[in-house]
Amino acid sequence: MIITLVIIFGLMVGSFLNVCIYRIPREESIVHPRSHCPHCNFQLRFWENIPVLSYLFLRGLCSNCKTTISFKYIFVELLTALLFILLYNHYGLTFDFVMSIIFICVILVITFIDIDYQIIPNQLLLVGVIPAVYQIISVGFQNSSSYFIGAFGLGIGILLISLMGKVLFKKESMGMGDVKFAALIGLLLGWQNGLLAVFLAFLSSAIIILILLPFSKISFGQRIPFGPFLSLGTIIAMLWGPIIITTYLQLMF
Repeated sequence: MIITLVIIFGLMVGSFLNVCIYRIPREESIVHPRSHCPHCNFQLRFWENIPVLSYLFLRGLCSNCKTTISFKYIFVELLTALLFILLYNHYGLTFDFVMSIIFICVILVITFIDIDYQIIPNQLLLVGVIPAVYQIISVGFQNSSSYFIGAFGLGIGILLISLMGKVLFKKESMGMGDVKFAALIGLLLGWQNGLLAVFLAFLSSAIIILILLPFSKISFGQRIPFGPFLSLGTIIAMLWGPIIITTYLQLMF
């Protein structure tokens, strides 16, 4: 029963995240007006705004102008529900679960905005500070040095990589949004899990580049958004970071 409620809640939140992903880069209100077709501005009726089901019922078409609706909308809803289930299994019905939901929502919106526009809005990073501050308070300020070290170390590390890339390639390789996002990840996860998240981000980006290059989907020197890879690394580190680090240390030592 609880799992079902978590799934439904995740789908509903995912629907709202779609609104945020579409409107925040356009500097539009996320609460007004009601959801509408991005092509003809037709305001959706309540039965056209049911997560997943409305998309399937309408066969991915706007009921007014019959323009195809991007599959990204249903993908975000399903992905949000899946992540909520994983978070529930990890944290249970606790306040940690609530805070983790907030952060996951932030990084999901960051991911898809960065894919479309290669920007990471500051207001999203500020919302992400809320669960990070909660984490510091929950462990106690006397035990919080790992989180401040993580924020400073990862932020400075990505900044140095960005500057090195600019010198080597004569153009910006990473933006300040990536720097601030990495610092936020360190503040939330601490330096160990944060470092793992960044390592996984670089590893996954390298794998994707090596896969896409032979098919000419990307070219040498082309800038690709790094935010989605930071998000992927963060999700893995949040859910399985301690297990991965412990397993690695046991294998190495």
